[in-house]
Amino acid sequence: MALGAACGSTPGNAADARDLPQVDAASAVDAAPATPDASGTCASGPSGVPCVMALYDRVVTSCDAGELAALKLALDERRGTWPLWHAGRALFASDRAIGIAGEFNGWKTDALATAELCQSGLFTAMAPVATGRWPYKLVDGPDWSLDPQNWGFAYDDFEGNHDGRNSILDTYDSGLGHLVQPPDPVCSTALGNCRPLTTYLPAGYDDPAKGAKTYPVLFMHDGQNIYDDHTCCFGHTGWEINVQLDADIKAGLVAPVVVVGADHGGDARIDEYGYSTAVGGKMETFMAFQVETIQPTAKTYWRIDLDRAYVAGSSLGGLVSMRLALAYPGTYRGAASLSGAFWPGQDTHTALTDVLGTVGRVPVGMYLDHGGDPAQNTDGAADSDAVRAQMVGLGWTKQDSASCTFAADHVCSYYEPGATHDELAWKARSWRFLRYFFGT
Repeated sequence: MALGAACGSTPGNAADARDLPQVDAASAVDAAPATPDASGTCASGPSGVPCVMALYDRVVTSCDAGELAALKLALDERRGTWPLWHAGRALFASDRAIGIAGEFNGWKTDALATAELCQSGLFTAMAPVATGRWPYKLVDGPDWSLDPQNWGFAYDDFEGNHDGRNSILDTYDSGLGHLVQPPDPVCSTALGNCRPLTTYLPAGYDDPAKGAKTYPVLFMHDGQNIYDDHTCCFGHTGWEINVQLDADIKAGLVAPVVVVGADHGGDARIDEYGYSTAVGGKMETFMAFQVETIQPTAKTYWRIDLDRAYVAGSSLGGLVSMRLALAYPGTYRGAASLSGAFWPGQDTHTALTDVLGTVGRVPVGMYLDHGGDPAQNTDGAADSDAVRAQMVGLGWTKQDSASCTFAADHVCSYYEPGATHDELAWKARSWRFLRYFFGT
């Protein structure tokens, strides 16, 4: 098997390292003049990366003990974001000697490897890497693995890729965003389960010049289903929210936004997203977990502005998104429900329509769509129409996508006749609520 094919790339598409722009190390340092402060440390976050790269160059030359200690500290603080990239060079780091093969070097297993730096127990490699979003893997003999120090990844469904993912090096000037997933899931004692957070970071997120920039944030449910995983979702692809945002941000149609997707709770999904605790469900418990744990945890990882938070989902995820907006109107600016499943609780007076009747209009901009046929209530069409009519009666102003203007008293509406209740349909309509919430 060709080495390029082992990680989902064909030799014809793989970039040969000889074809990449070669970056002169001295000029790269000149482009990153930042230096450690008086305490010998680099600034935290992306803004300090030029300093770290310059520090590395000095350590390679001198093995100065003080600067080596400062470098190790700076790299340790950035675990999860390795490799670092600036001015055409990438700094890889590992805890042992390991090969690195990716599209940037033609997937060659002998082109790049980390080596011990100054007998420090830290293993590093510096390599010229051109602008781009580059998949790669660590290589140890016959074994190919993800980089454990890099939370960034891309789905890859090539049959030879046993884990279905590649690590990703996304240069901050690539014009593309990327996905990240911290190694530790977020857990709830009350719910008795844990779930990973998978997050889309927009193009330029790691730009040192934007190191202090914060972003609006979209929290989405069913995090397993919302990105470009082609193997998920009952044989359908995922929503490809990341692909849609890459295109719309590049086209200037939406502003850069961070998307945090929390997985559903598996067998607990219907209780967590659908049924009130008043009838034996877990919805209110889950909503408290969402607001009090998931969202603050996300803020510790990423530069998000919780004063510009939105929530969205489909089916039961659409239901719980609307319930969150009604229960926590000071937390969200907008909520989106695609093909909302509004039937839970209709026989116990705990359904969404009952909650709307009690709470009334809240200052949250809403997006509400469905497919199907109202006469048959397929895709929840009749239920969605009833909810929309109730919202208008409570004071929301109905507008039709794609001419909606976002406001706290607007409900943006769309009907796709005959559309099915699945990820392919939601993928096709996702641009509508994204442009409603974040349109430029």
